[in-house]
Order: sequence, then C-alpha cells, then structure tokens
Amino acid sequence: MIQLRTIILTAFCLLFTTVRADIQGEAVAATEAQLQDDYIAASLLVVSPSSEVYSLFGHCALRLSCPSQEMDYCFTFETASDTKGLLTFLQGKARGGFLASRTDHYIDAYREAGRGVTQYTLNLTPMQKLRLWMLVDGEIERGYSHHYDYLHTQCTSMLVSLVKQAVAPDAIRYQELPTAVSGSFRNVLLTTSHYPWSTFFWQTVMGPQADAVEPLEDKFVPVLLPEVWQNAVCGDTELRPLLSGTPTTLTPAADGHATAFPSPLVLFGLCLLGIVVVTLGQVFLKWRLLPIGIDATLVVLHTLVAIALSWLVLYAQLEGTAWNWYLLAFNPLPQLCGIITHQWVLVSKCLLALMIVLLVLTPFIPQLDLPHGLLTACFATRLAVAGRYDRTKRNK
Repeated sequence: MIQLRTIILTAFCLLFTTVRADIQGEAVAATEAQLQDDYIAASLLVVSPSSEVYSLFGHCALRLSCPSQEMDYCFTFETASDTKGLLTFLQGKARGGFLASRTDHYIDAYREAGRGVTQYTLNLTPMQKLRLWMLVDGEIERGYSHHYDYLHTQCTSMLVSLVKQAVAPDAIRYQELPTAVSGSFRNVLLTTSHYPWSTFFWQTVMGPQADAVEPLEDKFVPVLLPEVWQNAVCGDTELRPLLSGTPTTLTPAADGHATAFPSPLVLFGLCLLGIVVVTLGQVFLKWRLLPIGIDATLVVLHTLVAIALSWLVLYAQLEGTAWNWYLLAFNPLPQLCGIITHQWVLVSKCLLALMIVLLVLTPFIPQLDLPHGLLTACFATRLAVAGRYDRTKRNK
C-alpha cells in the first residue's frame, strides 16, 4: 500500500497537469493526448468470496492505469485499519474510505490468500475515464469519511456510485438482471452464498430490515456486479455496453468451498439426534450424569447467546439489527426470573413455549431457517423434560 500523499501528488502532477475542473466536475479541459481512448485504461476487478463473514460476497475494486505515465493502481473501498475487528463492526461504528495500491501488490495479496481476481474492461469514453480518476482521487483525499453500512455503504455501492458520477449526465440502464437481486438483501445472501457458516452468522444477525426490498443498486454485491454490468448500457443518443471485451483472470481462485467442519445443518441435526437419545435414556433408563452435563452446557450456551443478541438489538448500532426474531426465545429474562423466583421448572416450561412458537413461525419468517430450527429444537427437547431430576429423586 503506497502513501496517500504520494498517490495524490503523482496523480495530479503527472496525469492531470493540463486538466482543469471546477468544483462540481462539470467543465474539464484536457490535452489531445489525454483524449485518446488508450490514454487511460479503466477496469472493474472482482475478487472471489472467502469463508470470512465480511468476504462472503467477495470484493471489488477499480483499476485505473496510464501506460504513458507508467501508472497502474487499484482503488478499493475498505474499512479503517483500526475498525476491522468483528466487535467494532457489530457495534456499527466502522468507518470506510477509498485506498490506493499498486496493482501488482493488490493482486499478489489476493493470490497469496488463494482468492481469484477477474478483470472486466469498463467501456467508458476518455473524458469519463479522466473524470473517474479525479473522483476516486477526491475520495482518497477525504480518507475514512464514510460510515460503513453493509446494506447501503460498502465496496460495491461506493464503486457503482463513482462510475455513475463519471458517466453523468449519461445514465446507466440495466437490462436483464440476475434473479438474486429481484427480492430482498436476504435473498441475495441465500442465493449467492457458498459458505454455510458465514450464511448462518448473517442469518443470526440480520433482522427484518434485511427482508425489505432495498434500492436495486444496494443489492449489487461483488459476485453479482459483473453479470449486472454485462447487461447494462450507458449513453444518451447512442447506447453502448458498460463492459466490453472478454473478462481476464488475473489470478485463479483456490479450488472449491470445502471445509473440514460440518455445516450447521449437519452439525445441529446430529446434536438433536444425540439429545433425543440422551433424553430417552434419561426417561426410560434413568440416566443422570450425562443429561445433567448436557443441560449445564445448554444453560451456559443459552445465556451467552441471549446476552449477545440483547446487546446487538438494544445497544449496537449495526444496520439491520433493530429487531431479531431469535430474541423471542433466546433472551436473558428466563434466567433472571429463575434466579429471582427459584421456580426453575415453571420458567423452563415458559421458555419451552416460546421455543415452540419460534419453531412454528419458522416457515413464515425469512430470518428463521432450518439450521437455527434444529438448534432451537435441541433446547426445546431438554426443556420438555425439565424437572425430571426432582421427580426421580422423589420416587427414590
């Protein structure tokens, strides 16, 4: 990553020595050389997804190069280096801005990570490419000035916004669109994700706000953007494709999406099967130690999940978390009531009723899915035999 000052000075001193623009970017004067189509090359770079929750949809960047000035940089919208922690992101306090990197360094970083990078040529006029470079330099000068919002302000939406400004007053017209963007942001998640655990995380975090039909361009995640733009045109009197030529693979992606850990569906299905077996053993074979150990584990897990969800809904400012359906059955109130009243059996039955309601609602609420339903069923199965220890002891 090169210094911000170097990027700004190099871009303005070498490339835009004879380019003048007013504050709004409406009037631009350029030399004859700069108005040649091959003076600047502009491309979209799309990075393949990874298993990290923040890279589930991949990443995208702009590549701008000026061969005559030996300049070749990638411009990418990132979160600030001190806000990359998951906790800060979940607090909704992450800041983002555009960074610049030499293209060879940018590609090498993803090659080492095993992620693919594909290049798509932007079919812009020379003046539009000049304007695009000036716009992205302006963003770099502003630094981390944007509040990062994964629903509205992220790498794709910021990149699309810059390209729209560069081609103005021409408009980008979308023709055939991927079916994934026809619904909600959650629909994008469920139709494009290949990583079950990252999907499970986002399904846990994203509440009803993710089910709203957002503005179309807010759903152009990196893995979908090439398909969207390959069927897009721009221009006024003469329409032209937004992308041209054949995509180029700059570095291939690692093979497959396999993981050594079982998916949430498999794992929680096996957990439920094991809990059912242990519960039957407790009821008919008078097992005690194993059921007690499982119940203790579930109580701790329920408490941790309840605290995390309550913090996310009540305290954090992350978009899409104003309400969470899982808070219906996973909240700290049952534990508090049990501590205050000591009526653990009654509290357990009330919690069981809430979990049954959650399971009944699963087919009708988009956030509620089968993996979470299996996990809820694990808790519900044990709650169904709450108080069994006391009855066994009295029978003795």
